[in-house]
Amino acid sequence: MNPSSLPGRLVISVRRLVNAVDLKVFGFIMAALTFVALWALLASVHLPSSGDLKVGQVATDFVRAPASLTFTNSAETQQRRQQAADNVAPVLSFDPSVLPKVTRDVGTYFDTISGIVSGEAASAQAAGQPYNPARAAQRIQQIPGAPQISAATASTLAGLSPDRLAAVRQAVLDAEQRILEGNVTDASLPTDKDRLKSLLETMPLSQAEMDAASDAGGAYLAPNNIYDAAKTQQARDQASAGVPDVVVTVRSGETILSPGQVITDADMATLQALGLTGGRGGDYGAIAGIGLLCLIEVTFVAFYVRSFERRVRESRAYMFIVVTLLLLFTGLDRVAVIAPLSPLVVPMAALGMLGTMMLQTRLSSILVVLASVNLAIIGGSDPQYILVALFGGLSAVFLVTNVIHRRDLLKAGLIASMVVAATAVGASQISHGSLSQAGSSLVWALGNGFLSIVAAMGLITIYEMVFNLPTPLKLLELADPTRPLLKELMMKAPGTYNHSIIMGNIAETAAEAIGANPLLARVGAYYHDIGKLNRPDYFIENQFHIKNPHDRLTPGLSRLAITAHVKDGVRLARDEGLPPDIVDIIKEHHGTTVLQYFYHKAKETAGQGQVDEETYRYAGQKPASREAAIIMLADSVEAAVRSLKNPTIRNIKTVIRDIFDQRLRDGQLSESQMTFGDLEKVRNVFEKSLRGFGATRIAYPSKREPEPQAGRRPVRPTRAGGAG
Repeated sequence: MNPSSLPGRLVISVRRLVNAVDLKVFGFIMAALTFVALWALLASVHLPSSGDLKVGQVATDFVRAPASLTFTNSAETQQRRQQAADNVAPVLSFDPSVLPKVTRDVGTYFDTISGIVSGEAASAQAAGQPYNPARAAQRIQQIPGAPQISAATASTLAGLSPDRLAAVRQAVLDAEQRILEGNVTDASLPTDKDRLKSLLETMPLSQAEMDAASDAGGAYLAPNNIYDAAKTQQARDQASAGVPDVVVTVRSGETILSPGQVITDADMATLQALGLTGGRGGDYGAIAGIGLLCLIEVTFVAFYVRSFERRVRESRAYMFIVVTLLLLFTGLDRVAVIAPLSPLVVPMAALGMLGTMMLQTRLSSILVVLASVNLAIIGGSDPQYILVALFGGLSAVFLVTNVIHRRDLLKAGLIASMVVAATAVGASQISHGSLSQAGSSLVWALGNGFLSIVAAMGLITIYEMVFNLPTPLKLLELADPTRPLLKELMMKAPGTYNHSIIMGNIAETAAEAIGANPLLARVGAYYHDIGKLNRPDYFIENQFHIKNPHDRLTPGLSRLAITAHVKDGVRLARDEGLPPDIVDIIKEHHGTTVLQYFYHKAKETAGQGQVDEETYRYAGQKPASREAAIIMLADSVEAAVRSLKNPTIRNIKTVIRDIFDQRLRDGQLSESQMTFGDLEKVRNVFEKSLRGFGATRIAYPSKREPEPQAGRRPVRPTRAGGAG
């Protein structure tokens, strides 16, 4: 942000106002505000609400039982009893009168046919004409009260002789009797007619006779097991009475309705028993419990920051970032449970990415866990929500650990989105969800991934602008050699610029070796000596073809000129709007070390007089971070190795070890969080990186000058007189 613009001036004014508050007081205020805001967000789902609830309505919020209750669900009991009654099959009773009636009707039918045939035959004989079966068949089909038979059957029966007609009659009676000795129902009647035909096929009848007998006999076959309405109703009454009352037990705090759930009769019965149909009552016990959880949550974060996050506890900006991230994503948790949204859409991966880029891995992971726990508190007991939030957020934490470019952020977001989608589908099947539920979870998860990318890229820009943070993206911009300060340093102090570039490479490699921030170390090295812009000629690396101005100054004045570059650098960095971490590196890169050259020069000048060593110390601060400690060591080591007249590998190693020992004995690294293991790794990196200073080049012959002796190196100018 441009400090001269209106938004820039506004942000600077707010920063000055905040900085006016004591750091401890500010931390306490932030903790108290965080507790109140968290409590309000998490407890809002348990506050009373108004509005009538109806069957078929879609719930828009969670409804939980305010107290434990056991009651009889009359509606559910009646529904189950009706279902039991409906499941009772109709009761059938055997009717013994069916067989005699069928036998009588079949006999009468065949007697009538016999009369028709004999009558037609007698009439034809009396008239002196041949017998005409067609006329008899027509009359057979018109027998009053008889069942309808086919024309073929009637023709066959009309053409039979009295003996064959009697045989068919007896065959039909026998088959009917055998079928009706068993149970014949309306449902089994088609099958029983097939059985009748099969029986007739076993009797001594011709095919035509058998077909006619089957048709006529099937027409007279009737069910002998009849529906008994009284007994059926009695059985249904007994089945209904055997269903016990549906007793429902609801425990205090149990979820009755969830957002998006359609209210059923059973839900309504529970709501009526609890007295919640006219509006949801407040669960004040749950509200109090959530308040206790919020207090534990805030206390845990506060103690963690106090014990392990020095950078956060000493920075109002970082405190504010921790608070806003936790509250922002808890707020998103609360919004996501409102229909038609889903808790699966909370972009927890964005929290992982933002937290890691601004607060580093450990604190970011803690924020992801706490925000996921808050989602579980708000969203109910479904494990799917917390699993998706945790896996999505934590995967993003590790994916953006080494992000530098914005395209890397996009790539990390896409991978985190796939993790979220896979977790959502897998978690949905834990509760034996259907394929449609898995598909719905997948859609919400994909929306979650897209929202995470957009939120992370948008919010990181806002946080960078408001808090001037050294995010990887910001640091990469600051490392651009076309930046005004770096261009000015290159033009006015080329020796210092070259020294800073070499230091940047060394510091970055060392930071990678110990797990510090390599990009911050590199950029910090680029800017650590910008204070030399005010008096570049006072530093030996910039003294090209000029006399050393310190030759005409007293040691005391030289001390003031040299040490001033730290304060000048801090002022220039703040005017340029560099992140506070870079400003701290500039402020701490010399710590409180002694200007050895001018101190010894002052002792020589004073003769027998006493010279206080403390007056020749830098008035800065000891390194408070591993990156600042690396810059301090790299600055001293690079300057010392460059000043060696005989830079062999052994001499380079000796100088590096001596400087490390001096800084340790002087207590310069006591506040840097560097371990002895870290120092050993950094020393090894320095030894490997600075071996190139011991290399020699062949001196090319000149027409004007004699060729130097082989292997002879020109003597390098020392930095002792103006080492900064």
